[in-house]
Amino acid sequence: MSNPTEPAVLHLRAKRWVPYDDKIIIRGVDLTGAALKAQVRLYPDAPGDPLISLEQTVPLAQGLSVSVADDEGVPVSTIRMLINETTIEQLLPFATNGTEPGAEVKLSWDMLITVVGMRKARWFAGNFIIVPGSTQI
Repeated sequence: MSNPTEPAVLHLRAKRWVPYDDKIIIRGVDLTGAALKAQVRLYPDAPGDPLISLEQTVPLAQGLSVSVADDEGVPVSTIRMLINETTIEQLLPFATNGTEPGAEVKLSWDMLITVVGMRKARWFAGNFIIVPGSTQI
């Protein structure tokens, strides 16, 4: 197994006013012991602190968690990405990128993974879109 030469393009859509909870499933790769980190920024290579930074954590906590199963001898790794509702809400208002009120907010994200015995690589990258909503509880 080797690192990907180019990241897989994966556009994520987070809905405003609710937590973002999604899974990425990778067949044939055992991510046991791997280090993961993902960040959301205004645009690729935006300077300064990220808008959202996700570290590796335990399931049900904000961040990235990994589980690995065996499917007839083939490892199946599941990355769970959880972003709390309040983290997404804290991105309001969003005038810095010209987004109009009520419009989708288009940001950039990627994920770096270091598999045991391999170099760090960018495995996923794409748009991180915040979808507006009406109901606020």
